[in-house]
Amino acid sequence: MSSSSGNYSGSSGHMCTYETCVLRTSLTVDNFGRRFLGCSRYKVGPKCPFFRWIDNPTCMRGNEAAHLVQQKLQLAYEREREATQAAAEAIQAAAEATQMAEIAQDRAAKATERERKFRASSVQAKEIAVRALEQERKCRIALILSWCFFILVMLFSCFGSSENVGMMRLSLPDGL
Repeated sequence: MSSSSGNYSGSSGHMCTYETCVLRTSLTVDNFGRRFLGCSRYKVGPKCPFFRWIDNPTCMRGNEAAHLVQQKLQLAYEREREATQAAAEAIQAAAEATQMAEIAQDRAAKATERERKFRASSVQAKEIAVRALEQERKCRIALILSWCFFILVMLFSCFGSSENVGMMRLSLPDGL
């Protein structure tokens, strides 16, 4: 259609035609379910007052049923809102669970690193203990050898010369 068949709003400068209008459905109680053409900029900003019903007026029975439908719509909106809220809470819980899992994974990695360091230090401690036991064994052998040497020196010093043998006899009791 031409622009002359449309409606022009001089205050906003917006002009609607049948081609640019949007088909909508009324949800009001008196005109529930009735279709109409209206400005495409409805609830978006400046709009023209173009409006034209396409359907006939709603019958009495339709007007009576409109209340029930509106209640059901309201209930559906509330359920949708609750579902959206539950979904948002689930997303937040999932984000918190992911964060907790990351923290747990970080702690597990740190524990694994501590365990690796502990095992390395445990191996070092075992090596040190083995060296200490080897050193202790060498010290015992050295001690035993030094006592043996000391005993030999004492024996040679006591029995090594003939003078000492006589002195030993002198010091022994007579009965022997």
